[in-house]
Amino acid sequence: MSLPVEQVGSPEAGPQISLLAGSVMLLMFDVDTRVWSAGRLEPACGPALAPLAALRLQREDGGTRLLFAFRRPAQMQTLSLFAGRVGQSVEVALDPVDDFSPTEPERLLAGLTPAAQVSLMTTFLETWPSIFRMRTSRRFVALLHRLVRASAPVEPPLVRAVARLDAATALIEGGLPMGCDAIGTLYCVSPDGMRRISGAPRYGAPGARGLRRFYLALETAGIGADTFIVLTGPNWFAVRRIEMPGDLASLTRWWRSLGKPDPVLREHAVALASSGAPAAQAAAVEMQLQCPLPPRALSGGPHLPSADIDLALATDRGMLVGGWLRDPLGMVTGIDLLAGDAALPLGAVQHTFSGIVGKGDDATAVTGFCALVAADVAVPMLQPRFGVALKSGERHVLVPPPQPVDVAERRSRALKAIPPQFLTGDAIARCLAPALAAIHGELMATQGAPRVVTLGTRLKAPRVSIVVPLYRVLDFLRVQVGAFAADGFVREACEIIYVLDSPEQADGLEHLLRGLHLLYDLPLVLVVMARNAGFAAASNAGAREARGDVVAQVNSDVIPTAAGWLSPLLAALEGEEFGAVGPKLLFDDGSLQHAGMYFAPGPRGQWLNHHFHKGM
Repeated sequence: MSLPVEQVGSPEAGPQISLLAGSVMLLMFDVDTRVWSAGRLEPACGPALAPLAALRLQREDGGTRLLFAFRRPAQMQTLSLFAGRVGQSVEVALDPVDDFSPTEPERLLAGLTPAAQVSLMTTFLETWPSIFRMRTSRRFVALLHRLVRASAPVEPPLVRAVARLDAATALIEGGLPMGCDAIGTLYCVSPDGMRRISGAPRYGAPGARGLRRFYLALETAGIGADTFIVLTGPNWFAVRRIEMPGDLASLTRWWRSLGKPDPVLREHAVALASSGAPAAQAAAVEMQLQCPLPPRALSGGPHLPSADIDLALATDRGMLVGGWLRDPLGMVTGIDLLAGDAALPLGAVQHTFSGIVGKGDDATAVTGFCALVAADVAVPMLQPRFGVALKSGERHVLVPPPQPVDVAERRSRALKAIPPQFLTGDAIARCLAPALAAIHGELMATQGAPRVVTLGTRLKAPRVSIVVPLYRVLDFLRVQVGAFAADGFVREACEIIYVLDSPEQADGLEHLLRGLHLLYDLPLVLVVMARNAGFAAASNAGAREARGDVVAQVNSDVIPTAAGWLSPLLAALEGEEFGAVGPKLLFDDGSLQHAGMYFAPGPRGQWLNHHFHKGM
């Protein structure tokens, strides 16, 4: 190494080279004056160093610490270090076969200003590991762990695992540094590994001293006594040590242990668990069902506002909310969904209608409403909170009863959100349809495979598969099977498939069909849906089970008037003109129920389906 006659300040020591990782070098150079421009490190000859990363750090004594990271060269090189002024440099001879010492974290930190320590820590946590791919380097991870330890107080504040979300994840509680409102990024650093913690933390309300708590879901693999959590934000970082009890409480037991729990914290815990593995999602549901919040309505008597929320279904398209409001003196400015610290108005996509609450002499006219709130709410959040905002500035909290967990029941509740007489095209398109599509998607995603029961010997290659969906009402089944059995074409060329969409009736229906099979010597197939999924899903399940060239979709209350009813329908399908055909349907008095359909606008402009000559 040689120093030029004109130096940039007087160096306290010459450049020092050490190892960051197996093939990554660090050059550190302290200058006793302020260096305002970025330093440069260049080979005296040959190609430039690539990749090369530089960091300029200010010292508390007014000097500057320059750091350069680069890959170990393949052969001996002379490097020129420029520290700010043209023509003034330090030359460093680098022999790659030399035995370089590991980088000392205490030396890196010594004398740095607080802002420089933040720059150093964020660079070692994020920037340089990415540039040089050092996240899995054992040497670098060990250095980073020592750097974090050296940056922390002798007794770092604790973050504690307070509840088990699933076998691999815990709910972590910790405190933010004084004056900090939010965390930018979190890192988990142990002697054996480093990782960025995914998922946004949730924050509690400020405490008596203005400190805020934060909560996050953390994978517990690799967590030990020497593991640190590093919190980073704009111009700050903080180090926390993890306390991980051996026997973590379940989410429900932890919640019960809090005494007077904070509803905002409850929402945070549910949100964190709901975004995790299936076991964590189940824990969130269990906690809400075992520890429900007391429902709260607003009762203001004859003059003050009254309100109640009875529907609050969280979906991935938003929260579908329903309830009523009575505001005789116009004191209410709006109703909001309370999500953590945020208040989300219901008014953007809201539909109102007239309603009555109470009975007899207690009946009172109210304004019903249904709204879809675009909110990132945990699914399922069974008891979200709402606020009735008054012109006076007061806010009254509403809490609905626990909402249904079963997806089919959620769909049923959503379908009843607006009374039929008040439905409009806009209400369906903007409010109900997005929520119902999301709920139905959940239902289909969780629908198990149907169970198939074969009674008799099935035809190997039937011409027609007759598919009959069933739901609850089985009154016409005996007559219908009898009509099928009396039809020679059905016996010879058709298979009969019943699809039960109310699986709780499976045992009784199977017993009934076995008797009819023995009575008529007619093969039958029973498809039992895993859960109620609706007419369309049941019809599709029957079509999937069908073996015939043609599928005849027949309702459970339809009885053929005579044998041979299928032949003219099949004849109409022989050509290429038609892809689907249907028969006339008659009422029991012989009048016409269906002979084709058309669409026409109704009294309020909505499009309705009509039947040609119905009732004639």
